[in-house]
Amino acid sequence: MQDREYIAVLIQSLEKKKNLLDRIIEKNKEQSFLFTDESSDPDRLEENMEEKSNLVDQLNQLDEGFQQVYDRIKPILQLQKESYKDEILSMKRLITEITERSTTVQTQEYRNRELAVKRFAAVKGNIRQARASNKVASQYYKSMARLNTIDSQFMDKKK
Repeated sequence: MQDREYIAVLIQSLEKKKNLLDRIIEKNKEQSFLFTDESSDPDRLEENMEEKSNLVDQLNQLDEGFQQVYDRIKPILQLQKESYKDEILSMKRLITEITERSTTVQTQEYRNRELAVKRFAAVKGNIRQARASNKVASQYYKSMARLNTIDSQFMDKKK
């Protein structure tokens, strides 16, 4: 593979990373909605988290591949900066865009974590309240059942 091909692979990898981060940002927006909407489907939240996990895995694979190619071409880029000036500028621009998106993702993750804590606390409270309601209802039915039984001493044994 020639040097320019390696550089093209680096640029392509950065573009894919930028696109993956855009998709993660969208998944985070959806996740935020799912955490705040009381009527949201828990299965959809689970799907969202799985999809986002797959995107993060792809991102990590891209990073590993990028690093391997970059390590191979780094000495050439340093020695021949002028020859690859446009490509280097393109990579710098993409890295800046990636950094901005990464910051956005980190901010979204922090907010979503806070929303998740609130949501799960509310669900836990609802479960506790439902259990208490069930317990009260059960006690009520038991006491009503006792009231409806008539002791045999009050029944007329004659027929």
